[in-house]
Amino acid sequence: MNHDEVARLLGPFQDGELDLATSQKLEEHLASCPSCQQKLAGEQELANLIRSEIPRFQASPFLKTRIQAALRENKSTSATIPSWNPITLAWAYSGLAVATLVILAVGVFWTQRVPVLEQEAVTNHVRSLQVSHLMDVASTDQHTVKPWFAGKLDYSPQVVDLSPSGYPLMGGRLDVLDHRNVAAIIYQRRKHYINLFIWPSDTKSLHARLYNQNGYHVLDWTKSGMNYLAVSELGEKELNEFVQMIQDQTIDK
Repeated sequence: MNHDEVARLLGPFQDGELDLATSQKLEEHLASCPSCQQKLAGEQELANLIRSEIPRFQASPFLKTRIQAALRENKSTSATIPSWNPITLAWAYSGLAVATLVILAVGVFWTQRVPVLEQEAVTNHVRSLQVSHLMDVASTDQHTVKPWFAGKLDYSPQVVDLSPSGYPLMGGRLDVLDHRNVAAIIYQRRKHYINLFIWPSDTKSLHARLYNQNGYHVLDWTKSGMNYLAVSELGEKELNEFVQMIQDQTIDK
């Protein structure tokens, strides 16, 4: 093998796509060629970087339902295809494969379609944990946290204490979302933190939707002229439970 042939085969080689004979020839060349060894190391480093940085998304209920429906439809269709007609059978399975790919593409787009505001909130949540700036005011007393925002914002966020329900108030801080200062109220659930962002809704009301980005769940809604956005790595069930309690204790104005 020459250098050009090896360069073309490095990608398939590291993905395990080469047959045994070709792999052995390539390995023999690599054993005596530092230049190609360096190229292979570069390919591996790039692949590892892509795997570590690429977003991962859970399959949405929408995607699961569509796939299950496609499989049921294929099962009923296959039962009517004559066993003596292999050409028709091949076309049927080809059609199913194309339909499944389309459904997968739609499902991935559906799960990845996280609005910019919610993406920014996830980024702020992660940053607050990484730079140890989770709270400007650390207190489990709502009557300490709420007054702290006075004079720092042009509104007064409602602060509720959920300690009896297992979601203790930890404090608060100033943050920025959509180019404006907002209140971030911090709660804890076991070893997990919840950032609850609060700001006046103005003309941008949120519609009580749940999003998932890189393992973080985001749930937002609008109530009494205020926007609320909760972010945490908690599971959907616990975050929904938290949000329901916040909604129940938020006073209508």
